Amino acid sequence: MATVKFRKIKLKHFRQFYGEQCIEFSTNNNKNITLIHAENGTGKTAFLNAILWCFYEITTSNFKDPKALLNKIAKSENSNSYSVAIEFEDDKNRIYETIRSFDSNGQKFRVFEIIDGSHTPIDNPNSFINSVIPKDMAKYFFFQGEGIGKMSGSKGGSVVKTAVREILGFTIAEKALEDIVSIKRTYQRSLSAADKSGLLSKLQNEIIALENAIERNTKQLEDYTKSIAMYEEKLAQVEEKLANSDSAVIKQIHSQRKSTEAQLIREKSLLKTAQNEKRNLVTEYATTVFGFELSNLALDFIDESEYKGTVPAPYNEQLVTDILKASTCICGSDIKPGTEAFSRIQDMLKQAADPMLESRVRKARAQLTSIKNDSSKAKKRFNNNIKALADAESAISQLKNEIDELTVKIKGAESLEDIQSLESERMRARNNLIQDERASERTKIKIESDVKNLVLKKGELGRLDTFSSEMQKYQTLVECVEKVENILKSTLSNSEKDVEERLIVKVNNYLEQFVRQDYKAKLNPATFDIRLVDKNDHIVPESDGQALLLSLTFISSLIEISRERKNARGQILTPGAIAPFVVDAPFGDLDNKYKGHVAKAIPNSVEQVIFLLSSSHWEGAVESNIRDKVGAEYNMVLEETSENISKALDSITILDKEYETVRYGAQVDRTVLEKVGLYV
Repeated sequence: MATVKFRKIKLKHFRQFYGEQCIEFSTNNNKNITLIHAENGTGKTAFLNAILWCFYEITTSNFKDPKALLNKIAKSENSNSYSVAIEFEDDKNRIYETIRSFDSNGQKFRVFEIIDGSHTPIDNPNSFINSVIPKDMAKYFFFQGEGIGKMSGSKGGSVVKTAVREILGFTIAEKALEDIVSIKRTYQRSLSAADKSGLLSKLQNEIIALENAIERNTKQLEDYTKSIAMYEEKLAQVEEKLANSDSAVIKQIHSQRKSTEAQLIREKSLLKTAQNEKRNLVTEYATTVFGFELSNLALDFIDESEYKGTVPAPYNEQLVTDILKASTCICGSDIKPGTEAFSRIQDMLKQAADPMLESRVRKARAQLTSIKNDSSKAKKRFNNNIKALADAESAISQLKNEIDELTVKIKGAESLEDIQSLESERMRARNNLIQDERASERTKIKIESDVKNLVLKKGELGRLDTFSSEMQKYQTLVECVEKVENILKSTLSNSEKDVEERLIVKVNNYLEQFVRQDYKAKLNPATFDIRLVDKNDHIVPESDGQALLLSLTFISSLIEISRERKNARGQILTPGAIAPFVVDAPFGDLDNKYKGHVAKAIPNSVEQVIFLLSSSHWEGAVESNIRDKVGAEYNMVLEETSENISKALDSITILDKEYETVRYGAQVDRTVLEKVGLYV
């Protein structure tokens, strides 16, 4: 994607801007700020929305009456046309102009390339603009500071996750993934339809059902994970309030309960270890335990048989057979059929044993002896395990009783309604946490079971030998689509994780420069919630100013990542964009020092900045920190037809010169854009 810089904007009859108003932006690399002074109510938000409307026909969520864009005075004069035109350039010095207009014939959207003053239309203007600055990324380049979402809190995680995905260009890839899954389902149904025996169809339906269940339960598990993280945070906040209680007694009881709960966690861990050990012992010594009595009986039988000379047999079957065949005894005497010696030797076959039988007897003795020897070891280990289980269960029961008693003491505290309220809140959070943790574990087990069954079913499907040529065709297509699906999923997952890690590093680099306290940002991977934490890794309840600072550093970090991804290669994710950073009222609740730090940092993280600032945002630290970076400066003046009878004159001082912000006795009620200076 190209680097985009705005050159100028023209507004005609758009909201407060009656007639044609024009601004030329600074495109200088060193003085990359265009500063627009505007007091509240003069048109800062309308100006920002003019850019969004021109490019994408969208507006910010807090823009009032987004359908009423025609200037009221123009409307009263029977005019029904309004327009916004933005001229911009790319890093190859190509110049374009995008124009969105509305008149009696409806709305028009056009983009032109300007070559030697001549306008050449661009085909598919919406696609072209989306390739320059993707619509999904627009809200991070053109945004209203006063309406910026918090990066922490109940909705912060969704804001962060959405932002990460949009800055990576997930939208197209996720839609492609949906299409891939749909195509796979079509091929699977075709494969089932081509099966005449019904066996493959049954397997295929089972596979589809398992895949749907895994997908459904995976989403459910994500919800449980977010919920668990939320309750854990809530619980931690309540615990901290109780720990910092003004009541010494409550603090002591709470501290004791925390210590007991920590012991309970350790005992539960020991119980889980003992339970796992029990399962391993059963697996390892099942033969020993269940075969102990049998091994004793069998060994006694073998020993008795040996004593009686039956096991092993006193004679070897092969030896006797060889003597009879050779008709010669091992002593050299002849053994002829019909003789008494021949008959006696032949009778020995009745008691003879072959080598295979002897081998089996030896192996049986060895196995039985091993079982007998292992029995004492197994008994010792099982006894130790039984004791460990009993000790852990007893300790858990005792600790739970202690915790219940301490909880009753806290809840029964007299004249401490806030403590009782906190304790009730703690119990609700804890009960919800336990409930969701159990549900999460059940869901995990279900997913693991379904995944194993899915592998088995696919293996069973692959071993079928009833495939016709048509069935083989669809099976091959299903396998190919599954490979594409897996590549898409792994690419999205890995890219998201990579950006999360880079994002939090960049946010913390900013915070090191700005925040007075020893705080840093931490991303909860389960909820995508970004919170400030202290040096002990405890969550800090942010002030309004700190929350806004966190949000601004987050946006700046996102834009940096987008810039770094400008030349990203690949066929799955959209490359990053480098676009102007247009900000309406960014500094809100920040104190003077924070304002100065942030204002100084922003121009260094982007190629072009357009600030829309009221005097309260501008004067002081902001002016001193960015003055040398300002390349163009304008002032929005509110013109009123009424005469000023009793109102104070409003003005702003810029470079020691006073400028009106309100002008009375004008010919038309409107806002005008007046140039203060161009410094490049």
